[in-house]
Amino acid sequence: MLGKFRKLLGCGRCVLVQSGFIPSKPVNIPHGVALRSLLSTKVEDAPVDLFQNVDYDTLTEGDENLLKKLKLIMLEVDVMRQEGHAVPTAISTERWRELLIVPSRSQRMKQLRFWAINEKKKSKDKDKKARKRQERLALLDEQQSSSDEGHIKYGFNGSTIFLRIYDSAIDKWKNSRLVEAMMFGQPLVIDCSYEKYMNIKEASNSALQLSYVFAENRAHVSPFNVHFCNADRNGLMMSKLHKMIPTLYNDDFPVNVIEKSYLDVFPKEKLVYLTPHCREELLTYNHDDVYIIGAMVDKVNNEPLSLAKAKAEGLRMAKLPLDRYLDWGMGTKSLTINQVMSIMLDMKVTNNWPKALKHVPQRKIKEENEKRVERTKKSNKFSIRQLYR
Repeated sequence: MLGKFRKLLGCGRCVLVQSGFIPSKPVNIPHGVALRSLLSTKVEDAPVDLFQNVDYDTLTEGDENLLKKLKLIMLEVDVMRQEGHAVPTAISTERWRELLIVPSRSQRMKQLRFWAINEKKKSKDKDKKARKRQERLALLDEQQSSSDEGHIKYGFNGSTIFLRIYDSAIDKWKNSRLVEAMMFGQPLVIDCSYEKYMNIKEASNSALQLSYVFAENRAHVSPFNVHFCNADRNGLMMSKLHKMIPTLYNDDFPVNVIEKSYLDVFPKEKLVYLTPHCREELLTYNHDDVYIIGAMVDKVNNEPLSLAKAKAEGLRMAKLPLDRYLDWGMGTKSLTINQVMSIMLDMKVTNNWPKALKHVPQRKIKEENEKRVERTKKSNKFSIRQLYR
């Protein structure tokens, strides 16, 4: 019987799914896993949390082929778990959707390992917080027992003239500055239309950088009136960002999340697209222009997408004058979204490129010893040429 399966599927390292279907393409599994054990493997044999509360209707929307693919991936994950690979103890419906998008088994394994590591980190952080809380309570009990002599205890956690400023009060104060920027500040656009060019990891990284953009803009002395344009609220990137900032879509939240294009919001003649692929440098900052930053992490796709989009829309383009003010070392000239945001924030206030470009990571810039080595190499080459003349 097993021999017939091997002839039918084309190799001995393939998977037959619990529901009785045969996949159209062979799926590789780790060495050392017998086909007989796979045929007897049931999804229900896995840990309860791993396949618990999976919304099959939401994931597949009644598509039989998608349901078969989902069951195949579930069996694949269970095999990884039995083989000792890093797999999280619980996988949500949203994460199963992400695994359905991942094209290869190796990428799914990397994603599962990433989730498992984060799960362990969260568990350790939770235990650490609980331990610190117990230590803090023990210290308070000790202080209270030592202060039972009837005297007033001065200082924190006692009698003091200082009022405690809570984090919620600081958040309200920072948000009030953003509200003022929304009424009177200079607009800045974050173009969120590049999600289709990014994989899951890049989209998640973009969402994280956008959360940093909001935090750094809010903490600055002169924040922008930020507009997230071309924002697909049902897309992966905005869904991740919404999880990081649960109040993102509230009416009173001080940021503009717009599904429309920036061409429908601002006059075209005021728009300037910041792209590293153009020739024109942004030497003079204009407070009347509306600058556009593309929300894309391009670790895999290095095509000049922002340049092509700006040309197609007939917009003005500019790049940061990195080569003019910085000596680049071994690092790439690509900057994160929040780094570009920090540079533009300081440039708006100081109008000083050397000061604004302090936000470029130092690891990307040549140090003095590297410059000295290069000067020595150039002088040595010049000396050798002099000898052979």
